[in-house]
Amino acid sequence: MPFPVRPTRTSTARPRRLPPVAPEEPQAPADHANRLPAPARAWELIRPGDVLPPAPAAPATPARPRRLPEVAPQAPRGPSSASSPSRFAEPPPVHPGDFQPTPLPAGSDRYDPAAQQYVYDAKRDVPTQRPIYECGIPFYSGGMMPRGGTLLGETHLTHPAFYVYGDYRVGAASGRNAIGRVDNVAHRLNLDMDLRLTATERFHAFIGPFNRAAQFSQVRFVDGSVEYDPNFNLNPVTAFFEGDAGAILGGIDGTPSPFELPFSVGLVPLLFQNGIWMEDAVTGAAMALPARHSRLLDWSNFDLTGFAIADQLNSPAFGNDAHAGQALGTAIFIEAYDGYIEAGYAYVHDRIGLGRSYHNMTASYTRRYFDRVNNSVRVIVNAGQDLPSDQRTADGGLLLVESSLATADSLRILPYLNLFVGWDRPQSVARAGVSGGILRNVGINFEPDGLNGHPTLDATANNTLGGAIGIDLLGAALDRQWIIETAYVATHRSAAGRIARGDQWGLASRYQFPLSHRTLLRFDVLYGVRENDTDLYGGRMEFRWKF
Repeated sequence: MPFPVRPTRTSTARPRRLPPVAPEEPQAPADHANRLPAPARAWELIRPGDVLPPAPAAPATPARPRRLPEVAPQAPRGPSSASSPSRFAEPPPVHPGDFQPTPLPAGSDRYDPAAQQYVYDAKRDVPTQRPIYECGIPFYSGGMMPRGGTLLGETHLTHPAFYVYGDYRVGAASGRNAIGRVDNVAHRLNLDMDLRLTATERFHAFIGPFNRAAQFSQVRFVDGSVEYDPNFNLNPVTAFFEGDAGAILGGIDGTPSPFELPFSVGLVPLLFQNGIWMEDAVTGAAMALPARHSRLLDWSNFDLTGFAIADQLNSPAFGNDAHAGQALGTAIFIEAYDGYIEAGYAYVHDRIGLGRSYHNMTASYTRRYFDRVNNSVRVIVNAGQDLPSDQRTADGGLLLVESSLATADSLRILPYLNLFVGWDRPQSVARAGVSGGILRNVGINFEPDGLNGHPTLDATANNTLGGAIGIDLLGAALDRQWIIETAYVATHRSAAGRIARGDQWGLASRYQFPLSHRTLLRFDVLYGVRENDTDLYGGRMEFRWKF
């Protein structure tokens, strides 16, 4: 801080507070009376508590005092240096390796700035297919969005928009599935209609006008004759409203969203555990508590979902009656313990009163081991039906182990091995008819094509065990896919209610590639050997257009 200087006897000026400067012997000549000495060496700077000597006498006409710049104090060298720390941090040490020449590209002996700039100059828009119809704010757009309306509140702005999008599929197939000969050309149209109101609220509907469940409009070739089987249907497959209760209440109250509580109500699609535990569109409601964490349980992130199904529950547990079942359940998704955990419980109620009500429970754990093996272990258990054991439609369980190997080129080469053990009659909570059996994700030998009726091995897991081993190959630009797989199904335990009459073995392959950013071609072939039953075989070709 500055220190006071005593005024001279002949001067009428007020005492001046001068900044700290190094003391020096005063100069005798009168023409230097108003000049302060220059700073001394760094270790001779004054310190707090020092008093400046009296200023020399001023001339008869006092000069205007000058404000001298402050001198940055430094820590003095000497015994008292600890009492006056520096105001500036010491510069970091400099090492010889801190500054290196610009790295050269591999195989080059000089730096080419034009080649470095080309990385940015060569960027271009990636072509994407826009919805076939869009009104309002575009589905994909750049720049700032216009300010929304305040119909739902100042803090819950509306951005109305309406989109129609989907895909069209047409395929030709020939072969034999579990029912009989398959020789047809079938087509399918999937139409999604989306009415968006805000960033969190929308009405959504989906229809398939050319199919009824798993029956698609097709031209069939039967014993040399040609038959057309139309299946025109405008009934919605899904039709629901979804939103966030927190955002809605915040808009009503004129405050930011006080919490997050997303929900859906109507004919809602529900999919859990990649469609293994549930894959169906049901009449009901669902809500979730998203993005939570627990310090007590050491959970870094988890979501909790609750659902209630009032109607349209499709399940082999209730035969072909989609109105016989109801369900109430919950599912949780947890990131913890070096992996990913999924669990769920549902009470499935038989509203007809035939004793088919039961409990459906599931759990799974997914993680990577040794930086090489990706593994998921899943279990589904059904229990509680009040029927004789030979009449039960949902009991027992399924153990499913899915593994893949992270190779040196894991984006393009993916070997996998999936194993399963099923006992009695395990069921998903709900499965749409077009979704296939509970073993759908084990491999392409068990996966339906959803169009032509391409054959598959037994995917029910009813008193069977087995698995699939294969390799998934992607093109250098990730623009094409080739899968080769073999699978085996072995029977065990009682044959009561079991679909497979004996052991089964299958060999399947799939190849698909894009024609453009909105069209592709896909080819599937399969041959299956079934003990005590006719063999399966088939090939198909499909064209798909996305819009």
